[in-house]
Amino acid sequence: MQGLIEAIISPFFSSLATIIAAQALKILNPLAVRSFGALFAALVLFAVIKKSKEKLDAKAIKSSIPDLSKLILLRPLIGNLFLVYGLSLTSGIKAIFFTKVEPYFVLFWHWFLRKEKVRLKHVVLLFFHIAGALILSTGGTFRFERTQMGDLLIIISMFFLSLSYFYAEKFSKKLGAKSTVAVTEGIAGVVLLPFVFLFVPVNKYANLSLLVPWMYIIVAVLLFTVLSLTLWYSSLKTVKGWMVSALRSLGPILGAPVAWIFFGQKLTLIQIGGAVVILVTSSLIAYEHLSKESM
Repeated sequence: MQGLIEAIISPFFSSLATIIAAQALKILNPLAVRSFGALFAALVLFAVIKKSKEKLDAKAIKSSIPDLSKLILLRPLIGNLFLVYGLSLTSGIKAIFFTKVEPYFVLFWHWFLRKEKVRLKHVVLLFFHIAGALILSTGGTFRFERTQMGDLLIIISMFFLSLSYFYAEKFSKKLGAKSTVAVTEGIAGVVLLPFVFLFVPVNKYANLSLLVPWMYIIVAVLLFTVLSLTLWYSSLKTVKGWMVSALRSLGPILGAPVAWIFFGQKLTLIQIGGAVVILVTSSLIAYEHLSKESM
């Protein structure tokens, strides 16, 4: 039951973090945000681990280097880089709905890697989900612009993040949730740091006028990496990956009102229709899997 509760709570923090980060990323450099954000999250979690007197299991890390390498490459590096660049181009309120394509990519990987059968109803749901995503992105006017590029990058990020479930399940069980996040984010932050100093002008991340956006990023990192991601890894220890992914459709329930009330982000009636289609199709996937699990 604890794992299921964690899987339900995690997307609420994730959606809030997405809304807040999207605001800051309109000003800050995405590469700098990904590197410094990962390092900050790792430092916070290592401090929490030390205070709680937990210990990093060096043997577990050493024995899991292949899975750890794949997990770092897919989630904190490739997946989250696509995500932050996508957030820098589109609105947070749209982004929280586009991330709900993830369960379908999880199903794809189960079919492609584990040779599980794809049911016709899943294909039909995917068709309507994609239609809803197109309506949400374009508002019914089909032209490829800057915001559509951001939407596409977020969908691509879900493609890589969904594949990370296979390795996250294994590693979180061996090392634990907080240690897994601290190690993966810390390594990713260090790997990206040289590229920040090579390609990002100093005034892009050291200017005092950027203090407020960086404060937004700190809050977003605490919400997403320290809270949401830790709960996500913890839930994967006892709950199947496809169920955790499906439950992420709950996130916009809280995220959308926050984006509207605090940041004035709105959707047109046509876009709201697309968002509803996305939520309904994702919820149907979640309901089916939850029903199977309870049988």
